[in-house]
Formats: sequence, structure tokens, C-alpha cells
Amino acid sequence: MMTIAIHPSPLNSQSPVRLTPRGRALARLAVVTSLSVLLLAGFSLFSGATAGSKDSLSTTPYVKITVKPGESLWSIAANLSGSGDRRDLVDELIEVNRLKSPEVIAGQKIYIPTRG
Repeated sequence: MMTIAIHPSPLNSQSPVRLTPRGRALARLAVVTSLSVLLLAGFSLFSGATAGSKDSLSTTPYVKITVKPGESLWSIAANLSGSGDRRDLVDELIEVNRLKSPEVIAGQKIYIPTRG
């Protein structure tokens, strides 16, 4: 008969894992780097940072109004533009409010650009 001796695995040894000073420095660097990345990502998320140029940001504020009975985009544009050409303003109102036509109904809420 044959006997087989089984030795304990070196992975199950009772000696704790020890890091060298270089290993500890590398572990600290990894932790600090990952925390920095997380903080920067969180900051950019909550600060509203966007990718792209400044041209992509709209600088024109808008005011939300309710259309009154008898009003149209043309009459609203006439009140806003005074004696100037209102065609460009009507086109802008259609684009900003994503309208399919210049027709609006009483009670509809639309955005009007404010110019300062």
C-alpha cells in the first residue's frame, strides 16, 4: 500500500501579509487618486458643468406667459418688437416653443425671450 502525504497549502499560512514602504506608498497613492477622481466627478455633476464650447450655452433668458383669448404669435411679437420687423421673432417663438405652426390657443403657455 502507498501513503500520500498532503502538506498544507502556502496560501493558508498564518503569517500576515506585509507591505513594504514602497507598497504602502503605492496603496496610499491609489486611494488618494481614486478619491480625487470621485470628488471631481461629483463636483462636475452638481455644478452643471457641460462639455462643449460656450457657444452651445444659451444666454437668453425666457419668461413663461399664458396666451390670452384673441392673442396670436403675431400680436405677441408685435407687442415685443414695437415698430420693428416681427417675422424673426415669430420664427424664434415657434422654434423655442417647438410649435408646428404659428397658431396658439388661449390658455397655452409659451416661452418669450427677454432682451435686456
